[in-house]
Amino acid sequence: MSADLIEFKMAWWFKFYVFGVTTMCLLTGREPIQEKSLYWTQKAIRANYNGKPIRIS
Repeated sequence: MSADLIEFKMAWWFKFYVFGVTTMCLLTGREPIQEKSLYWTQKAIRANYNGKPIRIS
């Protein structure tokens, strides 16, 4: 019996993106545009289920 494996990988630039967005929110007192943040988050985070890529939505 084999174990199921879900693996998540994050792009190298994603931490810098989150840091930049958070910094600008703190400096300006405004909130980010959710659609843009979600778009870049979906680009940055990859998931695999037993070696097969799956889409995160």
